[in-house]
Amino acid sequence: MTSKHRRPLRALVLAPTRELALQVSAHLNVCLGTYGAGHPDVKTEDAEDEQASFSPKGKGKAKSKGEEKVKVPVGSKAPPLVSVAAIVGGMSAQKQRRILERGVDVLIATPGRLWDILEDDADLAKDVKSLRFLVLDEADRMIETGHFAELDNILRLTQRQFQKDETDPEFNKQSSATDEDGDLEDASANDKMQTFVFSATLKKKTSLLRHSLFKPDDLVLRLDFRDPEPDIVDLSPVGGVVSTLKESKIECLSGDKDIYLYYFLLRYPGRSLVFLSAVDGIRRLLPLLELLGLPAYPLHSQLEQRQRLKNLDRFKSHPNAILLATDIAARGLDVPSVDHVVHYQIPRSADVYVHRNGRTARAKRSGFSMLMCGPEERRVVRALLGSLGRQENDIPEMLVEHHLLDKLKPRLYIAKEIDKVRHKTKKANHERNWMKATAEAMDIELGSDFASSGEEDVGMHNRQVKAQNAKVASLKAELKQLLAQPLVARGVSTRYITSGSRPIVDDIIAGNYHETMVGVKKSEAGNDLVRGKRTKKEKEKSEADAKVEYEEWTGFGSS
Repeated sequence: MTSKHRRPLRALVLAPTRELALQVSAHLNVCLGTYGAGHPDVKTEDAEDEQASFSPKGKGKAKSKGEEKVKVPVGSKAPPLVSVAAIVGGMSAQKQRRILERGVDVLIATPGRLWDILEDDADLAKDVKSLRFLVLDEADRMIETGHFAELDNILRLTQRQFQKDETDPEFNKQSSATDEDGDLEDASANDKMQTFVFSATLKKKTSLLRHSLFKPDDLVLRLDFRDPEPDIVDLSPVGGVVSTLKESKIECLSGDKDIYLYYFLLRYPGRSLVFLSAVDGIRRLLPLLELLGLPAYPLHSQLEQRQRLKNLDRFKSHPNAILLATDIAARGLDVPSVDHVVHYQIPRSADVYVHRNGRTARAKRSGFSMLMCGPEERRVVRALLGSLGRQENDIPEMLVEHHLLDKLKPRLYIAKEIDKVRHKTKKANHERNWMKATAEAMDIELGSDFASSGEEDVGMHNRQVKAQNAKVASLKAELKQLLAQPLVARGVSTRYITSGSRPIVDDIIAGNYHETMVGVKKSEAGNDLVRGKRTKKEKEKSEADAKVEYEEWTGFGSS
């Protein structure tokens, strides 16, 4: 399709992350597909591409002798009424350029990849200057200082003063040309552009909008709103918390967060999203959860885009999946039925806290959020909640069965030992191969002394590897045995299920028993909260229960 017949870009949607951009594109195509179901002339771009790219290549039923191949003219199929495309990094830029050459009505993009294409596509740059609709999703994130430098360049194309000062005569000539409907547009056609800004945490920034108190790098000067008094629609709940979300916290030592997280994931199975502030934390925590038999998947910026999307799909499809994610998953992602959001590491700001919590309790569904707070993080938590107009005591503590927690510690300890041995082996292999790889890259021939010492090192290395593999196998067998043992709550009689201070027979008959923790009722995390400090009577009862010891329960058939 030539640029002369190329359909112009009408709407541009900018999103901070690839996953969010692809999600917006998918949702728009679903809406268009529903609308087009009753209109034969309406087709989405995805459906058109799917039909165009399908070819049996010899598969299926064979043609009859009298059947002739019918060639359908290219012009017989009507083009889609509304064409939608997504342009994000981590995917083939060449394919994305081909899509843009055909022309699209609505473009969803991340700023980085879009600017890379704009630098080499003059036609697309002209379309951006003539936009009718500009949408910024999660705008407060994209305008933060030091983030998305390409966004400023894109927004500059939409600014009227820039167009007057910098635009070439060809664009001015084009802007006064006749549009598709035959109506003559004047040189100020871009004054009609509508700008939409969306974010769950834009309230403080937009409160300045009515008073025009802006710094040079603030939102209004960057976006160049056509309306001098843009409308503001504020739907933010009080305190940044929706009514269907229940919050809680666990105060523990930073070194004990792993065991408390493991306890929580076992005690309350469900689709859980665990947020960490750094990729290193995900890389440390992921192998531990995998060794403990939990379905955990990573999501962070250092993964390839294909792997990120694959892990996200796995998380959506598994009812008890665990997603270990950095804050790239905190904004905008709409994952159906996220049961729990766990703040393993305290968010750096109140805005991030609100966005993280926004992954659960969506569309009036119930949700649960838990803060894991170490002693050194309490000041940060107080400041974070203070900026939301709340107190630290507003978030109740999580009820924890410490007897069961102690039973989980040997499992976690062995998992850490296995991971430590694996890491040591991997590090030794890396150091062993580094010298050789460096010499080959620099085209340097290693001497005979190095070769002879290398042979000795190889023998020693092989012996070490065998010893470490044997140790890992032994630790795995021990861990497997521990994982096979049932977890029995305090107060459960191991001989008679109808006796003990915590009889379990009624729960078993009613089907209200926990699958992995014997003696614990099946319940939602939001129902096991401790509001305020425990009374003296409750503390005395807890201490009295701690003195009672029972034998380990070995099953219903044990004597």
